[in-house]
Amino acid sequence: MAEADIGKIVSLIMENPDIVEKIKSIAKENNVISEEAPPQTKEDEKEAKEAVAAMAHEADSMRSKRRELLCALRPYVSEKRSKAIDSMMNIADILDMMKWR
Repeated sequence: MAEADIGKIVSLIMENPDIVEKIKSIAKENNVISEEAPPQTKEDEKEAKEAVAAMAHEADSMRSKRRELLCALRPYVSEKRSKAIDSMMNIADILDMMKWR
């Protein structure tokens, strides 16, 4: 498997709004993105911001642990699988950026 140029992949995805919408719809189907009504009161808004901050912190923690595990495994796998791990981590980063866009 040839190593993909992540920059080209990102630019192609960002230039094609249909692909972005498909990714968003897949994420919504998998409950990654929720379409809840915006908060009505200041208290609701504050609680929502705190919840989002907590979820972001938890997601960052999980992402960090996953990255550490994959990086720790790299010396013990073949070069081909090591490159695959790098590609997967880059793609996960791209999807995370698109999710919060």
